[in-house]
Amino acid sequence: MDGQKVSGPAGMTILEAAKKIGIEIPVLCHEEELKPSGNCRICVVEMEGSRTLVGSCHTPISEGMVIQTRSQRVLEARRATLELLLTGHTGSCVTDIEARECTLHKLASDLEVGPPRFHVKSPRLYASEEGSYVLRDMSRCILCRKCIRACAEIAGQNIYSMAYRGFGSKVVVDFDIPLNKEVCKDCGICINCCPTSALMWPEGVKKREGAPKKGKSKPQRESNKRETLLNLLEARRRRDGTLSAASMTEIASDLDLLLSGVYGVASFYTLLSIKPQGKNIIRICKSIPCHLKSAPMIVENVAQSIGIRPGQTTPDGRFSFELTNCIGACDRAPAMLVNDTVYGNLTPGKIADILKSYGD
Repeated sequence: MDGQKVSGPAGMTILEAAKKIGIEIPVLCHEEELKPSGNCRICVVEMEGSRTLVGSCHTPISEGMVIQTRSQRVLEARRATLELLLTGHTGSCVTDIEARECTLHKLASDLEVGPPRFHVKSPRLYASEEGSYVLRDMSRCILCRKCIRACAEIAGQNIYSMAYRGFGSKVVVDFDIPLNKEVCKDCGICINCCPTSALMWPEGVKKREGAPKKGKSKPQRESNKRETLLNLLEARRRRDGTLSAASMTEIASDLDLLLSGVYGVASFYTLLSIKPQGKNIIRICKSIPCHLKSAPMIVENVAQSIGIRPGQTTPDGRFSFELTNCIGACDRAPAMLVNDTVYGNLTPGKIADILKSYGD
């Protein structure tokens, strides 16, 4: 490793071997008390014979392995990853040179990463959570999932889950509510593990020092129960037209799954709605094939025909209008889905006739 010979027992990771001989490999999502996940990709190294860089936190050492931890390829990859993380990390510490508690900021400084070249139209915003036992500033969150793992593996509570999708992804509690669960009152394990200060102690609460105490782990949910989750959510959506909090709570209880986990799945899939919808749901594909085949023109024609924009419902409840991901009709692009029917090769004239067919 970097020209030094190193050995260790079976199962030792590259990161652990590096630490053994005094080589520091930067990490963001890794914690010694947590199972390695490789989410952040900051700890990548170059392994001789490998086409791609490998995550050192979860890759075990093997006989004859040759590793470079700071080659030009590795440093460029780390800088690119940090730049992308900084794009979504819009908290004030990005420009605060005194903010050394932010691991992301420190790594960017150490690797001489400047301001990101990429810009987001809608930065993640921080909503005040008065009365919460943990204050969350989502403008600083980098979605490393470290808090989720720490809560489950160290505290043994399983409070957090991921919800939504794309840049809108977010770590949530239950139905994306403030973190006011009584078990969190004097814990702080997730706060201590957060690498960016996205999780903070409430004002007036003294920060706990020292390593977090490990709690009693809860039994893992059975994976086969998760396999039925999508079917149950879709069946309930078809029956009720939307997925209410009561429905998701019932399903979570029946399957013995986390409420926040069920909400995360429901909010991730665009064909599952967690808000009330109109009698007829119009979904237009926003994927690249449709976009290249005049999907924006179709969106405008639908909007003009029913008088609402994507994300809205007509006042009479007749139509809801949504943009969605691929609906499996690329060969007929541009396409749209009305309820369960796919309409392809759309033109303004076809749209008018289709919408008229969905009369009262």
